[in-house]
Amino acid sequence: MRSLCPVVLGLAVASLGCGDDAAGGGETEGSSTAGASTSGTGSPGSSSGSTTADSTGSTSEASASSSTGGASEGSTSSSTGGSETSSSTGGPGRPNLSPGCRDRGRAPVGLLEDQSVTVGGQSRTYDAFVPDNYDSANPVAVVFTYHGVGGTSNTNRFDFDELSVESGGTSIQIAPQGWGTAQWPENHFVPFTLADSLEVFDLALEAIAETYCVDLDRVFAMGHSNGGQMAFHLGCLRGDRLRAVMPSGGRCFSSGPGVCDLFNPPNAQQCVGEVMVLSVMGEDDVTRHADEEATLEGFRQRQGCEETTEPRDPEPCVRFTGCDDDAEVARCRIPGLAHAIWNDGNAGLYAYMMAL
Repeated sequence: MRSLCPVVLGLAVASLGCGDDAAGGGETEGSSTAGASTSGTGSPGSSSGSTTADSTGSTSEASASSSTGGASEGSTSSSTGGSETSSSTGGPGRPNLSPGCRDRGRAPVGLLEDQSVTVGGQSRTYDAFVPDNYDSANPVAVVFTYHGVGGTSNTNRFDFDELSVESGGTSIQIAPQGWGTAQWPENHFVPFTLADSLEVFDLALEAIAETYCVDLDRVFAMGHSNGGQMAFHLGCLRGDRLRAVMPSGGRCFSSGPGVCDLFNPPNAQQCVGEVMVLSVMGEDDVTRHADEEATLEGFRQRQGCEETTEPRDPEPCVRFTGCDDDAEVARCRIPGLAHAIWNDGNAGLYAYMMAL
């Protein structure tokens, strides 16, 4: 059983498991794809302008506070966890346009490394990839990708940079950089730095939305291992901002009313909104199966799904039937795959997102 530590999330407190990974020795990065090679200049937020890849974040765990630019006038805004993202309200079948859609000027494209936001008085970094064929007249999707323990930010971890370009510049990728703590010194996102990781998500999305024309109803999150755990947590705590989350080799830990809670009913948790969930897990990643199943069960109950399943793309995925509107809970158990990224499925997962 894990020891517990309190994590402040907005005004609520969740008790999250604070021990090492259940598999022993912590979660590992698994296989990944090399990062994009195109280098961009400028910044969607505050940028160091550095061309050095894989910057590490601060190891201090300060309280989650931030400094950001103000919202654009004449737009509506939604607020979760103390951060705001401004947008124009979309209607049925219409994109929810970000403030960046009003500025048709030429924004930086390519791989934008070491973008920075301030959380708890500390500079936190992320990389962003804007396809060369990005067109400010067409709102695009935003995809957050999270690395595993010990990894570094990589917007192309799931080949999404290449797939975006090939699809006509359909998405911008954001890859936050994890950081260490005394309890778990390797770069990571949860459990010890969850509040800060949520704040980085909020502020990075705000910065991108201010500079680029994005559809705020088509924001996605994917991650592997500890990054998959982060994606699950975002699906709970930012379910009102995300269209879908696709954890890879992920699971959630919690004891007591909280986030990805395996021990308390859905109405005792902090989850908000309806979100599509597609969890990828290797059949040979056996130490994580039980936790992933329990995590998905929490989402299934919260989102009104039945216990029966049916096939869905990409193969061999299945989804629970009868979920609430704008909700889905699905899983993909991949034969022959251990704790690694399902590289053969990247194109199918990208197509899944872009179809939403």
